[in-house]
Amino acid sequence: MTAAILVLGTVLPSHAQDSAAQANNPLASTTALNFQNQYTGDLTGSDRDANQFFLRYAQPFEAFGGNWIARLTVPVNTFPQAGGDDETGLGDINLFAAYLFDTGNPAVSFGFGPQVTVPSATDNALGSEKWSLGFANVLFNASNPKFQWGYLLTWQMSVAGNDDRADVNIAALQPFAFYQLGEGWYLRSAAV
Repeated sequence: MTAAILVLGTVLPSHAQDSAAQANNPLASTTALNFQNQYTGDLTGSDRDANQFFLRYAQPFEAFGGNWIARLTVPVNTFPQAGGDDETGLGDINLFAAYLFDTGNPAVSFGFGPQVTVPSATDNALGSEKWSLGFANVLFNASNPKFQWGYLLTWQMSVAGNDDRADVNIAALQPFAFYQLGEGWYLRSAAV
């Protein structure tokens, strides 16, 4: 299966280069609501494609003597089924909270914390039917005004759920890069 996203986007106000860099920072200390669509063509073992639409909400908060950011992801999945039909509906909801470490450089953000995935899929074909726990680690480097980069590393394993389904034990690395074109426009790549 291959999936990569290259987005041409803009940030308002368009004259603020730093705004574009911070708008792409997953650890920025700001409340955010994002919409992302990920089309996946050529699924392994099939000539069919799939689609995932993500609603993401991020909220900074203070707890345990430090700064954190929580991110909630609610997916709407469309996956091919046997017989040629597609199934569309709510997928498994994911939440992680990352403790924000002081890196000594305000342009570099680093966070680490727990994550939980809730078996909330509206159809068993759209989710794992398993509760999963794990961690999330995020790095974002905005030291260069033209090029920012970082990664999201997650790992989770199932801890409860439907015994008839395979257990979850998955790690994912999502490197990302942003190239500022000027006047608030940028190119983004975030392959998984």
